Amino acid sequence: MQRDEVDEGSILGVKKNALANQSPQQPIVTDLGVSSKVMDNYVKSCAGYCVITYILGVGDRHLDNLLLSPNGKFWHADFGYILGRDPKPFPPMMKLPIQVIDGMGGMNHENFNIFKSYCFITYTTLRRNSNLILNLFQLMLNANIPDIQIDPKRAVEKVQDKFALEMSEEEAILHFQNLIIDSVNAFLPVVIDTLHSLAQYWRA
Repeated sequence: MQRDEVDEGSILGVKKNALANQSPQQPIVTDLGVSSKVMDNYVKSCAGYCVITYILGVGDRHLDNLLLSPNGKFWHADFGYILGRDPKPFPPMMKLPIQVIDGMGGMNHENFNIFKSYCFITYTTLRRNSNLILNLFQLMLNANIPDIQIDPKRAVEKVQDKFALEMSEEEAILHFQNLIIDSVNAFLPVVIDTLHSLAQYWRA
């Protein structure tokens, strides 16, 4: 992707053009009782948030702040923790609950493969534009964002580390695929989510 193809001030612009211009060849499968448009929205938005929350190290991810619109668009709420900070012990590198994958039909469904393709497209496109993103992040160092103020010198480095710029693009795709699989199969986050749900229940 050429730099002049995107709005230079918009990371979202980078992501949108990537998804529009490099969509996977296989169509979304609609055998799950929803329209193709709704499922397409779901898969694409899940992929986008999966990549963005990983790069920014968004913490405190649990099922109560993962939301779904009627049109299928998946989105996150509550960004009180970023750059790897998390109120819970042993936070995963990426939080991708199995329930999110089940919404696509499960790990053996073709939609999961399409989801991974969108993740790879988004991640590699953002890596190619990492200088722009890191420069924009540098501008936020004095914006009084608490998790940045904890260690401003390391803030940009933490984001840069997520791009794995020392890897080739093929290695980076494999790296991201392993993150997805590890996240879906992780047991500890399931236990923590269950404890969180129980705590919320007893507070109600």
